[in-house]
Amino acid sequence: MINRLHAQWHRPEQGWDPVPPGHAHQYAEGEWNLGVRETLLDELDAWVGGLQGKRVLDLGGGPGQYSVAFARRGADVTWHDVSATYRAIAQAKAQEAGVNICFSLGYMDEAPKCLNSPFDLVFNRICWNYGQTDHTFAQALFSLVKPGGVGYVDTPHSGWRRESLSTTARLRTWLNDVLAVKIGHPFPPHGRIARLFAAMPIETMRVDYSTPTNDRILFRRARGG
Repeated sequence: MINRLHAQWHRPEQGWDPVPPGHAHQYAEGEWNLGVRETLLDELDAWVGGLQGKRVLDLGGGPGQYSVAFARRGADVTWHDVSATYRAIAQAKAQEAGVNICFSLGYMDEAPKCLNSPFDLVFNRICWNYGQTDHTFAQALFSLVKPGGVGYVDTPHSGWRRESLSTTARLRTWLNDVLAVKIGHPFPPHGRIARLFAAMPIETMRVDYSTPTNDRILFRRARGG
């Protein structure tokens, strides 16, 4: 409820940007220097039957390195994020790379209302915690995937750096972990995202818990679901 009220009062289309420009440019520089995981792109390419000509949504696209990478592989890419600063950075990078990308500004949870969905691939990396609640954001993301299409999520879970959190942040994390009450942007508890998607009409799902900090989920929506 608190996150929903905040979203009603702070509108990106009216000039509100939650990301300070200095932080946005610093983070973007780091992400672009780090680059993209080509092995991940290869895996997603195989799951969607080739990215060429496929509709791809980079949901929470940030500085746009994956949006550009998908476009370079021939996908029809839509970038969606709440930050106008990130949008400007991603637009400049797309122009520099000579690729066409559709840019959409707004909250991730509201993407189903403002985008021409569904998509062959919905890609959500390192920004899941900015959804209003884990349950409702999972539903929003799933609704953007076409039947037979693919969803990908990579998110830190709530065990990451838990010992370094402030007392208030630990309380918010506990509320989300135990009661599913989300205030602010705590990371989801380990395993929750996979369980949420497993309860939906999916054809198959691959879960990667190989790193101690992140949950990675790759699923195919049921063709009749």
